[in-house]
Parts: sequence; structure tokens; C-alpha cells
Amino acid sequence: MRSFPLRRKRGVFIDVQNIFSTVRHLNPNLRTNYQALREYFLQDAEDTTTTFVAFSSYDPEKEGQRNFLMALALMGYRVVSKPLKRLPSGEYKANMDMEIAMEILSIAPHLDEVVIVSGDGDFSALVNYLVHQGKLVRVFGPDQFSAPELIQACHEFVSLSRVPGFLE
Repeated sequence: MRSFPLRRKRGVFIDVQNIFSTVRHLNPNLRTNYQALREYFLQDAEDTTTTFVAFSSYDPEKEGQRNFLMALALMGYRVVSKPLKRLPSGEYKANMDMEIAMEILSIAPHLDEVVIVSGDGDFSALVNYLVHQGKLVRVFGPDQFSAPELIQACHEFVSLSRVPGFLE
């Protein structure tokens, strides 16, 4: 009887809003290359099945934002998005934290490894929960803008500057 090697299952969950705002704060001329990020995780694809999910709110009046989300989908990302909310004050609100947490919690039982691409400390409790569930949890984030509690909660923190070609 032939045996087949077990493939590890990894989910990569990207907080696009957090990455965009922190990278822009770092240097307004820097751009992010999500194809390079995807390729980074696929380089060890022979023993790992990797799924990618990108989360982002968007302004429905800005075609460029809708085009960006479509580009992510065409690269192989599952895209979870929602339009920005306009508050009575005229300001816009954009937060996908609940959607990210719910997606990860629903998929995590089927994964060996969870990768969160964000520096948002709000995910510390989620990371702690996943660790207690026996998941390998890695966080990829902008080093000086990633919350210390998030870095301390995960098994491994990797600066996005170490992902070849991601920051251009």
C-alpha cells in the first residue's frame, strides 16, 4: 500500500488597511507588492497547501480601490471587503477587525499554521487563543509599527521588510 505524505495546511490572512496605513506612515513613496508576498509563501509549496485571504474596506466612489481589490482576487487572494461607512460627522470609518477574526476562527480548525499579516495589537487575544488551540501562529508586520503585545503573543514575528520585493 502506497502512503502519501501529509500536506501541511496554512492560511495567510492580510489586514490590508493596517499594512497600507503603516507603510504609508513609514514612507509615503513605498508601495506594497502583494504578488511578492504570495510568492514568498508559495516557495515551500511542495509540502504545504496555502490559502490567502485579504481584508479591506474601500470607498465605492474610488475606482482605483475597486480595481486594487480585483487585482488581489486575480492574483489568487480571496478578498473580503466592505464599503467605508460615513459617520454623521462626515468622517469615514473603516475597520475589518471583526471580519478578520471571524474568518480566522472559522477556518483555523482546518489549518496547521495561521499567518496574520498585520501589526494591529487588537489581534493579540486572537493569537493567544490560536496558540492555545495548538496552532503555529506567525505574524508578519512592519517592525517598528507592530504592537509589542502582538509580537510577544505569536510563535514567530517576521518583519515585512524581510519579504523580498514586498516593499518597493
